[in-house]
Amino acid sequence: MDATMKDVSDEVAHFTDTNKALPVGAAYAHAIMGEDVVVATMLAHTTPLSSDNTKTGLSEPMPSFAEWDKHDSWAKCVKVNLAKLTAFAQSVYKATDTYLATLKDKDLEKELDIPGMGKHTVADILNNFLVLHTANLTGEISAAKGFQGHKGYPF
Repeated sequence: MDATMKDVSDEVAHFTDTNKALPVGAAYAHAIMGEDVVVATMLAHTTPLSSDNTKTGLSEPMPSFAEWDKHDSWAKCVKVNLAKLTAFAQSVYKATDTYLATLKDKDLEKELDIPGMGKHTVADILNNFLVLHTANLTGEISAAKGFQGHKGYPF
């Protein structure tokens, strides 16, 4: 995802005429905020780094899961300071790495009951909510760049 975002300008990040795809900046923000919230609240049981929105580079916080019906309107209007969000992402990645380093093999099999989503193992949450979700959003970023005549993926 970071390589796909590397050449994104403010204009590209905030282009909203993507039909159903998220704007590039909003998709990137969604990926970073999603990782932060999933690791902190569901897995590590800590406060998400994004709880202080002044550090994220976003003009307004991403709606919580409880207010998901507001996500589309947020995505169309949120302003993203790319340099600040990219720096914030590094903090999120570091927090994720710190959490992952604590896991033992048996921890991956632990089943968690996620409100509104049912029971999932830690491995399932890591795979679906972080790895696959990030891959999907990277594809959406690539497509939204393509709508604007730019190269999507860097390869």
